[in-house]
Amino acid sequence: MRSPAAIPLVVRNVKIVGPKGRVFVDLIFDTGAVFTVISWSVLKAVGYDPATVSERQEIITANGIIEVPKLQVASMMVGDMEARDLEVLCHDIPELVGIRGLLGLNFIRRFRTVIDFGQGYLEIS
Repeated sequence: MRSPAAIPLVVRNVKIVGPKGRVFVDLIFDTGAVFTVISWSVLKAVGYDPATVSERQEIITANGIIEVPKLQVASMMVGDMEARDLEVLCHDIPELVGIRGLLGLNFIRRFRTVIDFGQGYLEIS
């Protein structure tokens, strides 16, 4: 029996809104991530400065444990599903070229979510 390959689900055109505007990004759907993770450049583009944020969160990376900025974004949307005042972590994930972060459980748990990894299907309602 073959074991299934790990195929990441990419959530396209996630809308992130901040005090200076909005951007649309692609995120990896990650049921193992407690928090949603957004890159530094995206957060700066919508008006946040992660370097000045005092709250930090420890995370485990391939290179060990690090502390990253933790802040709230005004709004994040996947399709019509909107999460306001969502806590996110600021971290660049270099292995994910073209991807600007991870869609974590703190977003997902607000909605009904159906996942079919075999078909590469994700439904959030």
